[in-house]
Amino acid sequence: MDAKVLVTQGMCPLAQRVARLLPAATVLFGSADDLPEVLLRTGNYLKLPQPDNPAFVHEVLKRCLDSEVQLLIPLGLDELYPLAAVRPLFSEYGIAIGVPTPMELDNLVVVQNPPKAHPLLILQDGRELAAGAGGTSHGALSGVFTPLDSGEGLALCCVGG
Repeated sequence: MDAKVLVTQGMCPLAQRVARLLPAATVLFGSADDLPEVLLRTGNYLKLPQPDNPAFVHEVLKRCLDSEVQLLIPLGLDELYPLAAVRPLFSEYGIAIGVPTPMELDNLVVVQNPPKAHPLLILQDGRELAAGAGGTSHGALSGVFTPLDSGEGLALCCVGG
């Protein structure tokens, strides 16, 4: 995958794990938390608004457009539904959002802060994006997932709590 990707919750270990799975991509990290000035100056970190901000979606879209992002991977639990609802809007600007549809979100198991021992799958429209992906199809799911302990299905991974 040779694209520019914005991963939210950029100061969290999960965001760093996701970035390591996308070695061919240029990965930017976004965060609503206070970011050290030294990180902002690198150009690899972007300040994002809090998800409860009424302008959250529009500000994230603006950051994506300004940074020429092709894929947004939201990892914050509070970001999932607002961004799932606007997938068509971002798509009009050539930006894919790695999050399931709102209907899919209602039916998925969600794992917050998955341990390092849990393998991650980065999916976009059912295709694995990570390096060394096996090409297994996963329907039309988008987002960061881990296999369920039962081996039957996937759980959506996010940062929360």
